[in-house]
Amino acid sequence: MSDKTVLLTGGSGVLGTALVPQLKHHRVIALAHRKPPADCAEVVYGDVSQPLLGLDEAEYSKLCSEVDVVIHAAGMVKFSSTAEEMETLNVQGARRMSQFALDADAPLVHVSTAYVSRAEEIRAAGGEQAGRANSSPSLYVSSKVAGEKIVRDSGAQAVIVRPSIIIGDSVTGEISETQGLHTFAHNVLRNRLPFVPSHPTGYVDFVPQDVVAQAIVTLLDQDVRDGEYWISSGSHALTSARLTEVIIEEAAALGITVNPLRVLAPDIVERLVRPAFFDVVPDWAKTRLDRLLDMTAVLFHEHPIPSSLAEIPGCESAADVKASENAWRASIRHMIQNRYQLYATA
Repeated sequence: MSDKTVLLTGGSGVLGTALVPQLKHHRVIALAHRKPPADCAEVVYGDVSQPLLGLDEAEYSKLCSEVDVVIHAAGMVKFSSTAEEMETLNVQGARRMSQFALDADAPLVHVSTAYVSRAEEIRAAGGEQAGRANSSPSLYVSSKVAGEKIVRDSGAQAVIVRPSIIIGDSVTGEISETQGLHTFAHNVLRNRLPFVPSHPTGYVDFVPQDVVAQAIVTLLDQDVRDGEYWISSGSHALTSARLTEVIIEEAAALGITVNPLRVLAPDIVERLVRPAFFDVVPDWAKTRLDRLLDMTAVLFHEHPIPSSLAEIPGCESAADVKASENAWRASIRHMIQNRYQLYATA
């Protein structure tokens, strides 16, 4: 395995902060827009959505001549973002990075999402039709589907990597920025949820950030230049009921009291809870429930997502339900320890 020069986008994001230390045996050049990643000696400031990545021709040509492989991990992941913001980063970004890979004659590792497997289901359940687009995952997933198509059609040598929800480090639980699943856990710990809208035996698929980074670096080190890899727990994902139980168990172990929660199937919520209570609860409560339903439309699902973890050397042990539970416990402990007083007084 020879050292390579890697161009990394999204280096300061959740995945990027886990990738940088695992790429230490390579030369890493970070393409940053505003915030450079920590611990990365070489930074080029540009814009993944612009022609020539926002660089002048000489700088762009120099970068093309130096780079051996591209990891495109930058993207817009906030469900509250507008369609234009999603288009700019997730679609135009895929187009510009594919073109750079072609110009540099370098393979591309394109980071998408495992939830493209549920795109139609998410669109059908999403907030656009219900007037709740600002909390719907539909725009995000649609932009990732479009980005993948651009990469496949570009002619670049490309590996498409599809992680599911990314949580904190599998051992420490640390993460640079909280994700949707952390928001759900936060609301549970604050006793803000009357129930969990999910099928009790439904899956909640997540992967620790260090596992996703390890999978990507392994594919890069093995010089894999094409294919699609699902970085997800698959059939080893926790059920929504177990996910919630772990939050309550870890809270109790640290002296935090969390009210027991029932897990209600979404159709029961729509048929019984919404008609019975929406006329008598304040607007803020309706908004919270709408956001919860929109979030769980993507977080919780009846059937497992495909998984390639067991096929990637070094990642086999992560494809295990106990490993998933231990990683989730680490994330919950990290959340509580960092905001103990907030949860203790909830």
